[in-house]
Amino acid sequence: MPALIFLHGLLGTQEDWQPVIEKLAKNQPHFFSYFRCIAVDLPLHGEAKSVNVVNFEEVCAYLSQKIKLLVENQPFFLIGYSLGGRIALYYALQAQCEKGNLQGLILEGANLGLQTKAEKQVRQLHDQKWATRFATEDPHSVLNDWYRQPVFSHLNEQQRAELILKRSANCGENIAKMLLACGLAEQPDFSEKVRSNFLPIYYFVGEKDLKFKQMALDNYLNYTIIENAGHNAHAENPQKFAEKLTALLDNHSLSIK
Repeated sequence: MPALIFLHGLLGTQEDWQPVIEKLAKNQPHFFSYFRCIAVDLPLHGEAKSVNVVNFEEVCAYLSQKIKLLVENQPFFLIGYSLGGRIALYYALQAQCEKGNLQGLILEGANLGLQTKAEKQVRQLHDQKWATRFATEDPHSVLNDWYRQPVFSHLNEQQRAELILKRSANCGENIAKMLLACGLAEQPDFSEKVRSNFLPIYYFVGEKDLKFKQMALDNYLNYTIIENAGHNAHAENPQKFAEKLTALLDNHSLSIK
């Protein structure tokens, strides 16, 4: 049976995907006769907090071994949000590891990469600043500022407070390490490979996520809008995300029956 392997974003855990998986089980029961849904913790997060990595290659080597144990030789798709989506891109398009029977990617709010050296230098300084704060400051303080970045500008105060509370337990030196290992400055620019690669790559983007909606348009991506949601669309509207995911896999060549 094909599997859907869900990858969370920075500061997240596998639990972030449970609302979507539960919606699939409740509202789309036929879906589970076609696909297994498996959410995993990335290194330095959740149950894998003690797994240390220093770059994308090591993350993908870990992920490759994890997938092999979970699905063996069965077909699978990677569904990744933000950092998880960028790791999925690296895994599929560049990693020197066993890819198994990877069938395609579904990315949510994932950056394709920076194009110039100058952009990467600016981003590296940006990530180093945040890494220092994550490693040394009180979680509430750093998260309060983290969730006031422009990409989260659609959040109201209650939503922001709920995220700070949810993420505090996973926040610390481990997040600093992951940010330096797999920050955007360390990622290759995958924009050309995404457009030219034979592997099916689909893109989900929240209706209110103007930055990543524009990126999808600029790069001619095969994208799907998740209504009434911002950057973290699967968390903000799991029902619609589940509906769109089911429709995508039912109506396109990704579906294996």
